[in-house]
Amino acid sequence: MKKFDIVTILSVFFIALLFYTLYFINIDKSGDLYAQISYNKEVILAVKIEDNINITIDIASNDQILTITDGTGKVLKTIPVETDNKKRIENRVQITDKEILMIHANCQTKRCMYMKITKNIPTPIICTNGITVELIYDDVYDYIHIL
Repeated sequence: MKKFDIVTILSVFFIALLFYTLYFINIDKSGDLYAQISYNKEVILAVKIEDNINITIDIASNDQILTITDGTGKVLKTIPVETDNKKRIENRVQITDKEILMIHANCQTKRCMYMKITKNIPTPIICTNGITVELIYDDVYDYIHIL
């Protein structure tokens, strides 16, 4: 490689890094904050994130019914879904005011359990069994059930 090639590659890398950083610095952080949990791109639950919140959400499927419960076992919602009878979904999401974690999943790869969401890095948690957790701001929630 020539010196010009290395300079060009480094320039492109730093410009991309600059845009990535500016995006997260300038993201609109006004309004209320929600943790949105989806199954196959369909929103199943939204939890408002308030100060000192510490809630655990369990998601499980049984006979093509998705059941969402809180940490105490109280059923929040049941949804009929189309799944293979052999495919069982078990996810546990912990939501605090500082971060959102996937603390249990029965997917094959378990990569979702190494992901987390913070207010500064709102990258979604995506599980291979169809469950997605995202951090969303207030203006999206004019039509979604809120816990």
